[in-house]
Amino acid sequence: MKRRLLPFPCLVLLASSVAFGGCAADADDGSAQQEGQIQGGVADTNAAHNYAVGVTNLLGGVCSGTLIAPNLVLTARHCVVPPSDNAIVTCSNIFQANVAPNQMSITTEPNLYKAKSSYGATEIITPDDKAFCGNDIALIILARNVPAKEALPAIPVVQFKLTDKRLSGSITAMGYGITNPSSEDSGQRRVRENIPVLCIPGSSSIDCTGDLGRYTNDPAEFVTQGYVCSGDSGSGAFDQRTFTRGQPYVLGALSRGPQTADKCLAAIYSRTDLHAQLIIQAGMKAATQGAYAPPTWTVPEAPVAAGDPAADPTAAPGEPTSPAPTKAMTTSGCSTSPAGSGSGSGAAIVGLAVAAILAARRRRSS
Repeated sequence: MKRRLLPFPCLVLLASSVAFGGCAADADDGSAQQEGQIQGGVADTNAAHNYAVGVTNLLGGVCSGTLIAPNLVLTARHCVVPPSDNAIVTCSNIFQANVAPNQMSITTEPNLYKAKSSYGATEIITPDDKAFCGNDIALIILARNVPAKEALPAIPVVQFKLTDKRLSGSITAMGYGITNPSSEDSGQRRVRENIPVLCIPGSSSIDCTGDLGRYTNDPAEFVTQGYVCSGDSGSGAFDQRTFTRGQPYVLGALSRGPQTADKCLAAIYSRTDLHAQLIIQAGMKAATQGAYAPPTWTVPEAPVAAGDPAADPTAAPGEPTSPAPTKAMTTSGCSTSPAGSGSGSGAAIVGLAVAAILAARRRRSS
């Protein structure tokens, strides 16, 4: 069965013979559509998981994200730019300018289309580098704080590396995307646990080499087994061990992934540890705007005594302290689902979502 390269905001990255997708796509015509739930997952209405948020863009697109501070959301960069008519991209493609913050809307509720409340945005923060691969990450500062009784933020991994032994090597995925590439059932938050991390560029034990190298060689990304589809773009990869304990570490934001006509395959995430400075600075700025003490993750960890298994907080034993400095072409795809909203009510989210879905169907039939 032919694989296709599709990004999760409806970009499509073609390289070699593998196709990647987060945008649902028809057969093998090379096009992509904006649609987007976690394949094989279950509907998630657990209020303890409300840090996994829904993200909508007034100009079109359903995405997912992670609340990492009371007024700060981590998501994919392709979720905060205007939709593009050009579905074919490579790692040399560059991002357009971000939409105005008032075009974004975020909800902690488990169903986007039934949400009764949402949060507007005041600022969008993205990397200076506009190249697609390795820079598909964004931070959204909200206009008001999410109350702790509504959602407790997850913790971004910014003070140590993804190769650290404190992490389990598997993740939980949660997002608002479609359940498979041919579905149109985005909008419901879903969860799937115990997804293996396949490779981390530069790791001495699980480097992205051989067959895995076609997914990414970019040091600012990592790859897991699939199960995420369109609309899950921007969703967090939550370390399984800390997720189970109820204090989740988030390792990255979903960028893209390969898919066939009926199955979403591997998932490529933008790493939080390799974007640590950007995330920490956003955390400090969000704390000032939200009038609360900066999150503990913005402060460097205290040194650990020599001989302790965690003595080197930046790398596990035998691992490099940072990924190999390679920047290669990757196969890629994006994952945005059609729908959008500016700040406002849940009803607005629903209306925009329906409008975007109808627009996507028109594009598909044209």
